[in-house]
Amino acid sequence: MTTTAIRSKVHKYIDEADIKVLEVVYQLLEVYRQSNSSLLTNEQQKEILKRSALYKAGKIKGYSITEARKRVKQKLSA
Repeated sequence: MTTTAIRSKVHKYIDEADIKVLEVVYQLLEVYRQSNSSLLTNEQQKEILKRSALYKAGKIKGYSITEARKRVKQKLSA
């Protein structure tokens, strides 16, 4: 989805939202603005980009949330 399409959808949603939704969106934007760019540190952003590249190259496997929970339960019960 393009930036323009996202912006259009967000504007439409905001125009129709009730006060509770507007307050939540406002608070989220304030946190984002105060952090200056991202909720992630530079190191976390680099790690995500690195893992994404490895995943796209087929060098690492991802797990669904169901698979991840199953693996965690297996590790904890061992």
